[in-house]
Amino acid sequence: MMKNKILCFVCSGMIFSASYCYAQETLTAETHRLITQIASGINETPETAAKEFSELLKGKNKKNISLLVAIGNAYLDHNRLAEAQVYADRAMKTDSKSAPVYMLAGDIALAQKNVGTACGYYEQAILFDADCYDAYYKYARAYIGVNPQLSIDMLTKLKANHPELLEVNRELANAYYQAGYYGKAKSAYDEFMQQGTPDAQDYGYYAMLLYLNKDYAQSLKAVEKGLATDKDNHLLKRLRMYDLYEIAAYKEGLEAADAFFDRPDGSDYVYLDFLYRGRLSLADQRNDEAMQWFEKALEADAAHEHPEIAKEASAAHEKLQNYPEAIRLYQVYLDGLKGKAEVSDMFLMGRLYYIAAGSSTANETEKEAYLKKADEIFAEVSQRVPDNYLGYFWRARTNAMADPESTEGLAKPYYESALALLEKKADASKSLLIECESYLGYYYFLQKDYEKSKAYWNKILELDPENATARQALQGLQATQ
Repeated sequence: MMKNKILCFVCSGMIFSASYCYAQETLTAETHRLITQIASGINETPETAAKEFSELLKGKNKKNISLLVAIGNAYLDHNRLAEAQVYADRAMKTDSKSAPVYMLAGDIALAQKNVGTACGYYEQAILFDADCYDAYYKYARAYIGVNPQLSIDMLTKLKANHPELLEVNRELANAYYQAGYYGKAKSAYDEFMQQGTPDAQDYGYYAMLLYLNKDYAQSLKAVEKGLATDKDNHLLKRLRMYDLYEIAAYKEGLEAADAFFDRPDGSDYVYLDFLYRGRLSLADQRNDEAMQWFEKALEADAAHEHPEIAKEASAAHEKLQNYPEAIRLYQVYLDGLKGKAEVSDMFLMGRLYYIAAGSSTANETEKEAYLKKADEIFAEVSQRVPDNYLGYFWRARTNAMADPESTEGLAKPYYESALALLEKKADASKSLLIECESYLGYYYFLQKDYEKSKAYWNKILELDPENATARQALQGLQATQ
């Protein structure tokens, strides 16, 4: 999930295609110059601009569709939607079968956030001019965040009719990505990259798709080609750091990270940048430095939308046997799930408390507190999934650690419950069965219930005939008889 979301951070708005929709009449360069000059005063002197546009439309230009559309677009470009609509309506009354007129009407509707209406106009533009490529593109872009399949359908139609338009593959890649078809997105961009003329922006987008498809080596190759055309491209430098980490080139990755973070303005970084920097430091055993980068990643996630950051930071501290901090960060992760924690999330927290209790750095008071928390969590796990052995089994281990000599038998009921469930599993782990039976065999030996003890040791030999502990235990039991 984290990797998939990154595209929203680093690639938004990357793909743009050429606009092709031919007007019925060609405006002269002088007319274009006049329209631009008048349009510059639309916001400051709107009355003057309106009067000058009216002058342009006098005489033979009264029904000039190209001129009406150009003026409408001038108003649209200055966000004067009401005036733009006036010219769109006027143009439509003059010629109700003009593709550029429907393009203008669609653009106005889209500016008003009326996606359905806008796309209806774009479809009309295509109806009257099947080669109005811009209508296909705008339709696709309008629907891409609403219904990407409609975008795909429209672009596929354009590609079928005009296979020579290589840029369509760029748009298709984006539509496929939005629809979750990452493999198809990569294939579409493959086609463009092989046949088109990619620039640094294209290499960046293509490298991102390869990265999301976990093809890190190929992503890195695309990155290097892009950097050869634009050595300071921020996205490409970012992906270079990511890819080098993923292919385990940590030393080179750290150099890439230094280059990526070497910016006077550090505002254009996202949490994943800091996370990868932390991963690289950790891989190079720069542990303290790694933890600082993980903290930066947490700080960068100001809205707390990515609790998995805290989970990864917790795992890093656990690896370094810094259990208090690992536990604190895992709790941050659980809190970030906002009540949506799975049983597996709870289980891992209990396991973390259990491991902390068994560490050499925990004193007796800390060990007791850790075991108490672990027992509470595993008890909740067994209540939520009573048909799963894990909660009982780890509660047994926790109580066995609290009662290392087994004199109180604290783990007995939990090993019994775990064993009963494990014996029902055809694929139950032999080692888990043996652990349960070993504890129970030893417990009953201590209680001098030798027959029950013998039964458990014999069960172990059925699973593992060469088990030395079981053989030794049975020999000891024979000596008591």
